Amino acid sequence: MHGAACHSAYAPDGVNAIEYASHLIVKLTEMGAELRDKQLDYRFDPPFTTLQTGTISGGNALNIVPTDCCFDWEIRTLPSADGEQICSELKQYACQELEPQMRAVKADTGIHFEHLQAYPGLLLDQSAPLAKFIALLANSSDFSTVAFGTEGGLFHQVGIPAVICGPGSMAQGHKPDEFIAIEQLHRCDAMMRRLARFATSEEILK
Repeated sequence: MHGAACHSAYAPDGVNAIEYASHLIVKLTEMGAELRDKQLDYRFDPPFTTLQTGTISGGNALNIVPTDCCFDWEIRTLPSADGEQICSELKQYACQELEPQMRAVKADTGIHFEHLQAYPGLLLDQSAPLAKFIALLANSSDFSTVAFGTEGGLFHQVGIPAVICGPGSMAQGHKPDEFIAIEQLHRCDAMMRRLARFATSEEILK
């Protein structure tokens, strides 16, 4: 968000980049709420596409209308959802609703979007040979889906089947005192020993 600075005593003469960023974040939040009722897929938890704002920065001093504000936001889509369409809807709101208000005060203000990264989701059929092989190594066929991102979708996109498998749970991740249960590590060790013993066995790979 690029606004126009002025002394806060004359705030209407400026374009407050933080306030316009907040309008865009509210729109993003509203779009996320609408997605909770669309394209539900209960194989996933949560069973809908999510949007969220992760970081924000802007402003220099309380008595100066801020010139700039920047925030990072993300989309985590279901396989059936179109992330580009969601981006287009937000950009359309910025272009048609917010920028005209900003430029009515100062012509050289505006909103810039930068696409930082993207990668496809992964959904492998549980009957696929690789899935069966991993189930055999893990001594478990209790498949599920996860909401976090991995490079698995990139492998699958170029024709390399992928399964996400490993110890621990995101229920304990990305928070204070995150941990992996020792029992989970033991199960991982057992799986890796089976892999080392049987990975080249034609019988196992069938």
